[in-house]
Formats: sequence, structure tokens, C-alpha cells
Amino acid sequence: MPNYALLVEYDGTHFYGWQKQKNLPTVQSAIESALTIILNKNPASRLSVAGRTDTGVHGLGMVCNFKTLLPIPNFHKLLVSINALTPKGVSVKNVVEVPADFHSRFSCTGREYIYKIYYSKYQSSFVEGRAFWVKHRVDWDFVENQLKTLVGEKDFRSLTKAKSMAGKRAVREIFDMRLERLTPDWIQIRIRANGFMHNMVRITVGTLLDIGKGRWNSRSIGSILEEKNRTTAGITLPPDGLYFVRAYYEDYPEIHELYKITLP
Repeated sequence: MPNYALLVEYDGTHFYGWQKQKNLPTVQSAIESALTIILNKNPASRLSVAGRTDTGVHGLGMVCNFKTLLPIPNFHKLLVSINALTPKGVSVKNVVEVPADFHSRFSCTGREYIYKIYYSKYQSSFVEGRAFWVKHRVDWDFVENQLKTLVGEKDFRSLTKAKSMAGKRAVREIFDMRLERLTPDWIQIRIRANGFMHNMVRITVGTLLDIGKGRWNSRSIGSILEEKNRTTAGITLPPDGLYFVRAYYEDYPEIHELYKITLP
């Protein structure tokens, strides 16, 4: 069966996350509904995805895949048709054929997110649903110095939702983490890892902000990790500022073709 990978962009404010839910708008249900109409004589399998984002989380370069009984002859026509049938807030940007054994979730070797922060004393009309507004002073140099402690293979139990990790292994490897100062008002934290646990990025960035605001005098991100206890970490930030940027596949060069569009 032919196997196809899609590159998807979506505004999370329009959806209750990626995963299909009964009677609720989700990204998966929007795309699958379109494919059902387009491929009515060539049924498609259910979409698999690199990362199942929560309600309100955005996607800039999400990868998903599906299989069909027969080959799809015209990719341009497929993209035009999908985007004509999907609702506001989701766009399919590209499509490539991938090997039969490719699975967008299980073949993925790395995932990258950014968390956007609007740093100003004064509110902006363009922040709601797109970034997290921080109006109190933050020592960004100190925050940046904390990031190197998070890089590597570690137990991140302190920085994930406790209920979702009960009895589960909490070790992940962060490959790269950086603070990017786009303008004096706009800052983002970029993080790439082999995988993420529930709310891990939002709790991690929330904890870093608490540290940067001076909430704790004698504690660091390293000491919080060592305690392996969610209650020792900082707040869980809202989904508004979280964006899935890219999925990495070391064994599938075909996926590079998907990312010809410019991503932040």
C-alpha cells in the first residue's frame, strides 16, 4: 500500500488538540474528513502523527502519514482539495511519498518545539492565543544559563504532569535548548528532544520563568530535576505560546522534502 506523509500547519485556538474526539473539532478529524471525500474510491488509513498536541497548542510543521489502496497520481491536486475542504485554522503545506514502513510517530527520532513569550509592561492586541504575556522583570541571562543543565539524557519527572506519569519511566534526552531574543519584546525558548511527556515544555518554561523572576533564592533547575517531584517545580504555562515546529527522521531523507517551506 502506498504511504504518504503530510506537513500540517494549524492554529490551535480553533481545535481541541490533534487527536480525534467525539463531537469536538480536532486537527485529525478535519484532515481525515477531507481525505474521506477526496479518496472516496481509494480509502485511506487513519492518520498517524509525530506528536499529539493538546487543546490550544499550535503546529508549524507537524508530520502525519496515511496509506491508500492505490497510488495518488497528483500531489498538487491533493493539496488544493484538502485545503479547500478543511476548516479555518488548518493547512496542509506539502506531501511526499514515503517507504511502506514509515510511521510518523514510531519512526520519529526527534521533535522540536518553541514557546513564545511577549515581554512587556504593556498589553498587546496580538498576543492572546499566540504567546504568553510576561509583564514582570525576568533575568533572561540567568534563565539562559540554566538551559545547559537541561541538555542531555535525564529524568524529567519534576517537569511533567504527575498524574500522566504515575508508574512510568520519565527519562528523555534533550538534544538542544536555547533562548532566542527576537526583539526586546519577543522572546522564545526552543527545545529539541527525542520525546516529550505531557505538559513537559509548558512546565519547563514555566519553571524557568519562575527562576528568572527570583521566586527561589537557593534553587536551580538542576536541583528541581534531582528532586523528581512535580510539586517542586514552577507553574504550567498556558498552551497559547506553544508551537510544534519540526519532527526529525534520521532514516527517512524523504521527509526533508516536506520542510522546503520556511519555519520560524
